[in-house]
Amino acid sequence: MAAATSTREEVVDTLMQVFRDYGYDGASLSILSEATGLGRSSLYHYFPNGKSDMGTAVLLRAGEFVRDNMLAPLAAQGDPRARMQAFAAALDTFYAGGKNACLTNVFAVGEAGDLFGKRLGERLQILINALADVAHEAGFADADARRRAEDVVISIHGALVVSHAMGDTAIFRRVVGELAERLLGE
Repeated sequence: MAAATSTREEVVDTLMQVFRDYGYDGASLSILSEATGLGRSSLYHYFPNGKSDMGTAVLLRAGEFVRDNMLAPLAAQGDPRARMQAFAAALDTFYAGGKNACLTNVFAVGEAGDLFGKRLGERLQILINALADVAHEAGFADADARRRAEDVVISIHGALVVSHAMGDTAIFRRVVGELAERLLGE
């Protein structure tokens, strides 16, 4: 068993990695217990409703990172391209250069999709709206700005899935490097 993690925040970070590695449905309580170094009773102490509470905690933690490090630069004043570059850098950090699995993909299928699908859709909508606002500020009409924003989000998540399937993070890194151009043109 792994050394026990001490804070709830550390436990949630560990759970996030386990869900990325095994998927929500594939992450059994035995695997979660082993990874965190906590017995099942300790896990239930932190998460009374079990795995669904763990998934909620992981999505909340991921949402905090996205809000503070991705959405905040997009909403800031200043050059749209610089804002997109800050967004891309945070995205690259969150996904460890494409090494970490796409949490949207992990939580959108199976039991997780039933539990968290609506929340994921709402969060994707927030991201698309933030990107569309940047494109609109850069001079694109509303419909074109939205299409560009949707294409950026599709590119990000598609690149993560393809990178993992092919075992090649260069695909993700290339797409991240092109995000400003994809949203704002050359």
